[in-house]
Amino acid sequence: MPDQLPDGELDALWQPLELRAAILPNRVMCSATTLRYGSGGHLGNRHLAFYRERALGGVGLLFTEQLSASPLSETPFPGAIAAYDTETVQRFQELTAALAEHPTRLFAQLVAGGGMGSSTVGLDHWAPVRAPSHVPSPGGEMPEPLAVEEIAQLVRDFACSARNMRDGGLHGVEVHGAHGWLVGQFLSPFYNRRDDQYGGSVERRCRLALEIGAAIRTEVGDDLPLGLALTYDECIGPAGITIDETLAQLAVLVDAAIYDFFDVSIGASHAEYMTIASMSVPENHALAAAASAKRAVGDRAAVFVAGRVVDLRMAARAVAAGDADVVAMTRAHLADPHLIRKAREGRGAETSRCVGANVCVGRALRGIEVACVVNPTTGREERWGVGSLTRVDVPRRIVVIGAGPAGLRVAATAAARGHDVTVIERENEPGGHLREIAWLPTRESWCRAVDDLVAAIERCEGRLETGIALDVGSLLAMSADTFVVATGASWDETGVSARRPERAGIPGIHGAPVQGLGAALERARRDPRSFGHRVVIADETGTYAPLGLAEVLATAGARVHIVTPAPTIGAEAAVELELPHVMPRLRRLGVELTIWHDIGSIEARRVVLDDVWGGEASVIEEVDSIVLAMQRVRQDALFNGLRAEGKAVRLVGDARSPRTTLAVIHEAEALGRAL
Repeated sequence: MPDQLPDGELDALWQPLELRAAILPNRVMCSATTLRYGSGGHLGNRHLAFYRERALGGVGLLFTEQLSASPLSETPFPGAIAAYDTETVQRFQELTAALAEHPTRLFAQLVAGGGMGSSTVGLDHWAPVRAPSHVPSPGGEMPEPLAVEEIAQLVRDFACSARNMRDGGLHGVEVHGAHGWLVGQFLSPFYNRRDDQYGGSVERRCRLALEIGAAIRTEVGDDLPLGLALTYDECIGPAGITIDETLAQLAVLVDAAIYDFFDVSIGASHAEYMTIASMSVPENHALAAAASAKRAVGDRAAVFVAGRVVDLRMAARAVAAGDADVVAMTRAHLADPHLIRKAREGRGAETSRCVGANVCVGRALRGIEVACVVNPTTGREERWGVGSLTRVDVPRRIVVIGAGPAGLRVAATAAARGHDVTVIERENEPGGHLREIAWLPTRESWCRAVDDLVAAIERCEGRLETGIALDVGSLLAMSADTFVVATGASWDETGVSARRPERAGIPGIHGAPVQGLGAALERARRDPRSFGHRVVIADETGTYAPLGLAEVLATAGARVHIVTPAPTIGAEAAVELELPHVMPRLRRLGVELTIWHDIGSIEARRVVLDDVWGGEASVIEEVDSIVLAMQRVRQDALFNGLRAEGKAVRLVGDARSPRTTLAVIHEAEALGRAL
């Protein structure tokens, strides 16, 4: 669990910051986050509840999600909120009214899609993607360059959008000039190949940002704070924006005295994996660049920074040192919207910490509503927000069997409601499959999630007993009102696969050196050299764990071959922005990768790979170990035994149906509230 903070350590964060007519009550913000909660281009009820919860939690500054500023260059998100549409004003007025009792300030972020847009988003108003030049974003469409007269219209659209946000009651506006969106593409020498007044020199590439800022200031008056989000490094070398390039841009932008603050972060469309950094990236990796920006800007403007800051002490040190004026803790507020209030009340040890799993990011990139793997209330604040957890009138004695994520979560929630809760775990440590993977390279943050759940149970006087194997008979001897079975799932070792309906498993698997992923992870933790010299990992999950296991075994000297019937390695890890970190390491270690294949048969030490499209089979010789990461089988024997005895028993998590950690923690929260 997080440490209790010494008195005064966070004082720098509690200093207000005045930006024109807006006064931020503290120096922590939530930057613009695509939530996917809208409908028909307007804020949804989930938006209102989401922002209200974080304002109640005490954050100093909230940004809206990215708002489309011009129909000339829409974002690629279906249902994106259109700030240029005057019909949005009333809904924003409802939002700001809901936040009015709190000192938290709410700023809008205005964006134009640029080359990252889509010519076919929605079903109406299809048109080519618009950008500075004929340079597409990675994997994007070839854009049509904006004409000068269209740029003038774009500038007017931004000003109109800012006026709508002012009329909606928002306290400030930020222009999104970062991460490969349109304004950022005009700033980038990679995307901007123009030879007119908007391209070429640093001054000319800054022109659009300055014209937009000037037009907004004219439209909204002098009271509204105005900021510009900037990428300080596109991570593509001298072809794009570098730190030196950013400092040169800042010199131009600050001298113009239009923007009140600059919001700096790393990455763009080539390096999204650095912009929204996963647990593979060191925490607070952006603060050094922010310090450079602050030195360049001085007192002429404020500097905001975002970049995997998950701990208030990190933020406080940056502000106290003068490296930044405001620090984003955005995903940290998905994990715990009340972390500021808890810290100020001396309850910082109760914070639920962000682990950097990027499940939230993966959902946004898939176009579905954002949720948090460690906080099932995110996105459900209307019914599960603070104060919704009611104490029971008659506490019951509840015994939870299994201390994986589902068991710990249901126990923590039930204990918080006043039940007498005991969790019994067969292994010596709690955590289930989270502990199973937390020892893998860069996965140690998962230990936080486990520790925070255990601490939540203990704060409510629940009990955790580990190293105890139970059977039905020993459970029947306990005086429990309700049993909750959360015994998880195990990995199949027969090779059965829904992709191969014609067979009951892999031919030749009996007697072969085969292990399921769970057993292999435990074995590798004890002795990674025990797998021999040649290892085949058959993966149908697309998750990080098989890749992490491959890295461990290859580092120990094994020759590792990952095989998948999917069209790509690590599809789930990719959408959570992990592949760009782990794949280079696997390549350096010589890990072999084969897609569109599965194991056709095992013949002694030979593994035959079948081409899923019917091509010629291939063979891997002299295989010492085979690891199957294919299907999981629920472990529900204790549930069935207790139910047969007529006991009040509930089944939860992977023991009910093997799923993602996100899904089982949500289910456990719902059950804990219902018991």
